[in-house]
Amino acid sequence: MSRFAAGSMTGDQLIEEFGLQQGGDVGDGFNAGAGASDGNQTKSNKALGDGYLTDKTYDKLKNDSKVKAAYASINGQEAADKKFSKGGLSINTLDSLFDDLTKAPEEQSAAEATPEAKQPVVLSDRAADAIAYTKAYENVMLPRQGDYTIRNDQTVITDFNDDYKLNLARAKAPQPQEPAVLQNAEAKQNQAQVMDYANNYKKAVGDTLRPSNR
Repeated sequence: MSRFAAGSMTGDQLIEEFGLQQGGDVGDGFNAGAGASDGNQTKSNKALGDGYLTDKTYDKLKNDSKVKAAYASINGQEAADKKFSKGGLSINTLDSLFDDLTKAPEEQSAAEATPEAKQPVVLSDRAADAIAYTKAYENVMLPRQGDYTIRNDQTVITDFNDDYKLNLARAKAPQPQEPAVLQNAEAKQNQAQVMDYANNYKKAVGDTLRPSNR
């Protein structure tokens, strides 16, 4: 696969690969001698700015082998052979080629901010179990602990187990969080801690409600 793909190059890569330069305040008619046909005749690139393509650089690149490879990558080999059989690219076509190769500014900023895509992280069984039980406790046991400890409502345990299973399936799926966050999950309450808390709470409430003369 060619390294010259549409929207694949930053300004720095264009400079390094083709010997281009950052643009400057060059005024109208900058590329008139090279045959530029647009407006003020100053070629512009979204990464390098106005006046990035001097007449001297154009003369050096219009029939360059790397430019031909880039043109073929974007437009096809047959089109490239036809264009370069006539002495190379016009300055307008060369400018269009560099525009095709250039990343949009927002894409460049995103690439600089996140140079490498972060892979999803899979939790260990222990961390997944801890998260699943903790969430089930917070979602079911905590708001309904009075029903369980005082009224002995066993549906609380059933709902707790159902919520735990759902949470566990989600926790075992690839996680987008940072590894440090995932590691901290292992320090949370695990299954035994959660159930011990519920049982101890029930016992404590039972002792409180027991008549003192018995």
